Amino acid sequence: MSKNSEQHRTPTESDQYMPANSPTPTLDTAATTTHGGELSRSLGVGGNVLITLSGISPASSVFILGGAALAGYGTGVFWGFALAGVISLLIAFCYAELASRHPIAGGDYSLVSRVLGPAAGSAVFFIGLVSLPLIVAIFALGVADYLGVAIAGLDPLVTALVVIVLATVTACFNIRTNAWVTGAFLFLELAALALLALLGLVHIERPLTDLLDPQALDVATGGLAPLGIAGLVLAVTQGIFSYNGYGGAVYFAEETKNAKRAIARAVLWSAIITVIAELVPLTAVLLGADSLEELFGGALPVESFLAERAGAGVTVAVLIAIALAIINAIIAIALQSGRLLFAAARDGAMPARVAAPLARVSHATRMPVTATIVMGALALAACFIPFDVLLNATGSTLAFSYGFIAVAALVVRRTSAAASPDTYRMPLWPAPPLLAVVAIATIFVIGILDPAQWLSLGIAFGIVAAGFAYYGLYLRARPGTLHLVDPDDDTDGAAA
Repeated sequence: MSKNSEQHRTPTESDQYMPANSPTPTLDTAATTTHGGELSRSLGVGGNVLITLSGISPASSVFILGGAALAGYGTGVFWGFALAGVISLLIAFCYAELASRHPIAGGDYSLVSRVLGPAAGSAVFFIGLVSLPLIVAIFALGVADYLGVAIAGLDPLVTALVVIVLATVTACFNIRTNAWVTGAFLFLELAALALLALLGLVHIERPLTDLLDPQALDVATGGLAPLGIAGLVLAVTQGIFSYNGYGGAVYFAEETKNAKRAIARAVLWSAIITVIAELVPLTAVLLGADSLEELFGGALPVESFLAERAGAGVTVAVLIAIALAIINAIIAIALQSGRLLFAAARDGAMPARVAAPLARVSHATRMPVTATIVMGALALAACFIPFDVLLNATGSTLAFSYGFIAVAALVVRRTSAAASPDTYRMPLWPAPPLLAVVAIATIFVIGILDPAQWLSLGIAFGIVAAGFAYYGLYLRARPGTLHLVDPDDDTDGAAA
């Protein structure tokens, strides 16, 4: 929020939670309070997108989530991932406008708390605090499966612990170094996806029209059978989960130049590139596979297709690239999770003795080192949780996060001050957030009707309830001062 807009803004819900002795920022008052340091505003749109795409990891999404979707939903993956792409772009519009109005580190937590209030913000903070370390643990525990093609005998737990430590240390380097590191790894995984798409498109076995009728493998007969509406909806949810992460651009808002405009562009570019980078290779595999029945019946459909078309040597090289992509994603998520904890500590969302070290920024690297290390330690601890529990604990939290973001985008123009001329405004508002809310509600209904999803939904409901309880029992009586960032003060550093 610029100093000019802050001086003339109308009161919002969050103001009632600011201590009486807290000065309102004006043209003459510093708006940034970071307990002794500020984040380095040195990223351009490109640098932000590199880190954000690394956290999404399109290649590992295609090989792991896309492969599982092919086995479960057959050609329904084409429609499912295409519809998921539309929904993801709708949600990306929501992120873009919210982040342009509130370009603050902290991701979903910062956006929701400043639009829907600290109670909802507390719930979203708990979602991130729990899910981000668990996601890191899930990724890390899978690294050995892919590195194992080159290094035999790797222990999954030991490998995961080593990878998390290395990723956490890397995430403590300055942000531009991390942009270059993650960018190099990202190049490898995008090259692997380009190869996969090329192998399918140069040897097409069936027309695109064959994919318009969703069919999946019938285990009983070994042939293809029509995929029902429920199965198609599940394919859509798998696609949404596969594309997830473009909102991660918001975590680096205070490190991105010209944040009001740049963050919206970073979110939208990240979403568009992700959808293309995942949908095109998966479509190419469906078009180029010799036998759809064999493809869907394989234990690892994408790897099987790659081995059939490119041979064992290329397959091993690509699987190593996937392992590097997973490590790259862990680095990017470590960067995001550190900023979540840093932003909440700076907002006074926890006891002062706890918040003070977590809200500090290293003078050497201008990074929230302590917060990043603490989140890394939580990820290390999560590696000792049974894998199925990890999956259930993270499975439905995404729908809750998107729900809060969509609602916030729906009401932001009614509850916030008038936007400045350089603030991004999504097209056709309020249609994108309304459609996103409908899509998310549909996913919840399907989940409630499916007993297999009840545990995941129950855990997600519990996390959200714990966040609201934390607000009611602690934060409501001990309000902190929401951090106000001046996005006009972003001229230091060169664009990445």
